[in-house]
Amino acid sequence: MPGMKDRRRAQSGATLVELLVSLVIASLSLSLIVGTFSSGLLNSTLAKRNTAAQAVLQYEMEAVGASNFNASAVLYSDCFATEDPTSPAPATGGYQTACPVGPYTLRADASWQWLASAPGVVQVWTIAISSWPSGGATGASVSVYKVNR
Repeated sequence: MPGMKDRRRAQSGATLVELLVSLVIASLSLSLIVGTFSSGLLNSTLAKRNTAAQAVLQYEMEAVGASNFNASAVLYSDCFATEDPTSPAPATGGYQTACPVGPYTLRADASWQWLASAPGVVQVWTIAISSWPSGGATGASVSVYKVNR
């Protein structure tokens, strides 16, 4: 009989409980890995969008700052393509209207008003960035002061 016990022990495999435990461990690790990759992809997409919006905002602030002071300046909107290195295109209908057909994903609206305490001397330009075509605001508006000297 001693030979019979050794043979059974050598042929024994994993029990059903051991298989279930290993399957649960494998599924948990796989779900954690998939969750990590999907949240990383989402974070990367958000960072890309925020970087593009910051670049558009910086571009518009520099454009306003570089232009000459004009007491009758026109409100305007520019459209930007974040996936295409083309120059910004003006919105087809003017201020806060639709971007032209194409790869545009951000629209910058630049408006101004006189500073209440210094009318005719100080303009307050407001630049708002929105995603296109959904129209949702991307961040807060930024104001730039322009003084007639």
